[in-house]
Amino acid sequence: MKRLVHPLLALGLTLGPSPVLAAAQLPGPAIGQPAPDFELTTIDGKRVRLADYRGRTLVINVWGSWCPPCRLETPDLVAEAQADATAGVAFLGVDTTESAEVVRAFSVAKEIPYPQVATSGTSAFARDYDIRNYPTTFVIEPDGVLRARHADNLLPRAQLHAYVLAAQQGTSAPLVTPFQAQLDALLAPARYTFAGDPATVRANVHAAAAAIATVDHQLDDAMDDPTRDHDLIATQAEEETLRAAAIAALTPIAAGDADLGLLARLRGDEDVALGKWSDAQAAYGESLRALPGDVDTLGGLAYAQSQLGEQAQVATTDAAIAARAPSTANDVELGRALAKIGQVSAAEAAFARASSLAAGGPVKLAWAALYAGQTEANLGRADHARAYFARALAAAQRIPASNPRRDWYIERAQEGTVALGVVPGAPPALSLVPWTGPDLPGSLASTIKYRLVVTGKPGTAIDLVTHGLPKGWIGSFCTDRVCAPFRVSLVVPTVGVKIVEFQVVPQSVVARPPTIRIEASVGNRPVASVATSVRG
Repeated sequence: MKRLVHPLLALGLTLGPSPVLAAAQLPGPAIGQPAPDFELTTIDGKRVRLADYRGRTLVINVWGSWCPPCRLETPDLVAEAQADATAGVAFLGVDTTESAEVVRAFSVAKEIPYPQVATSGTSAFARDYDIRNYPTTFVIEPDGVLRARHADNLLPRAQLHAYVLAAQQGTSAPLVTPFQAQLDALLAPARYTFAGDPATVRANVHAAAAAIATVDHQLDDAMDDPTRDHDLIATQAEEETLRAAAIAALTPIAAGDADLGLLARLRGDEDVALGKWSDAQAAYGESLRALPGDVDTLGGLAYAQSQLGEQAQVATTDAAIAARAPSTANDVELGRALAKIGQVSAAEAAFARASSLAAGGPVKLAWAALYAGQTEANLGRADHARAYFARALAAAQRIPASNPRRDWYIERAQEGTVALGVVPGAPPALSLVPWTGPDLPGSLASTIKYRLVVTGKPGTAIDLVTHGLPKGWIGSFCTDRVCAPFRVSLVVPTVGVKIVEFQVVPQSVVARPPTIRIEASVGNRPVASVATSVRG
């Protein structure tokens, strides 16, 4: 049966005739122990503390709108929250990387019914709960004891429900899946013999290091696949158990740059797993002296530097990675790092290289443009951010409909634009993208559907009207379960965002797809407009 903490962490590890080794406990809250206290402020200004939830089971979901697995599991979280609304279960969303405006835009679009917190930057919550992976879900029993800590996808919903039911009974539910069993088998200590002559030990150390790398790659590949659910925290504990044994076995026989470089990298990886960032930085530096330019080691060094807040060093390391291994992802990381230290022109050049490397691949193009747009938004450069979000949307619409990232990137591009429009004092704005998600009941297959988002000062009365429809065609605004043809009046709610399903119902065949324009007015004064081909 799968356990939340590998038993060898507590009992030590015997590998052949080698001495018993004890792998260190991973940082962060432990299952079966009291959850760390917290005091947070929701995006609506309400203070919430752990003590406020005593007597109820609490589900905390840590997420980011930039995170595809987070978006993938959101419908299940919403469904579970709605099902548990009267069962003594509370839900709380926490975004530790983004602004309140971004969180609000996503929450409204997804109709998330539970409170949301935005804690961008370093926070006590992120430190005490050791937030490194997105998404991560915690389930806390009514007495305040942590009963589940699930990093990465939480799919299917049945697993979340099992966590909740167990917590209500004061116990923890295990996660058992075929994919987790596959990971366990790769990391099983019995597969590796760290005893015998130096050649045998060395070969098994390399095999163990390769197995850990293979598991990490498989975990990356599993992010978007709901059939490959796994327990990331337990898997990382198993990795550390195996890594600790490999380090102990290689230390007395290490000779030459290859051995010394690998040994130092393994020690750096161990320090990262344990949250020892300064030690990790030193270990990776030692590894690079033996094996200059090793990209995997440079990647670990950049991560350790980022955790230490050494942004200038991160930019230098990311530049070295991008130079040695040019790729869309590496140049995006470099662009983000350069922006954080104020080198905006250099950051834009890195984003341009990232887009060039992604040319012809709409998924990578959309991904790169989204990160560039959010970086520009963080810098307060709204016009530049809008341009990047528009590029992301254009690329996303080229992604095949069979690829789930198409909808994610369309939504994310719109949410980025919407977030720019919900800043206090911003004028009313419109955003229109192809519809994603389930259709309204009774929708016809021939109907062309869009998600129209209206932003403005709460309480503002806005009139919407269509222009450019061919004769006999209908443009319908559907909101609050009511549809109105050609025009509608609405009031911006307190969140500053209103979602409308805009439907175009063709009644005839036309030679060229027309462009439909939607105009927004306040008191008969036009304030915003948006247009697009009906074919999206």
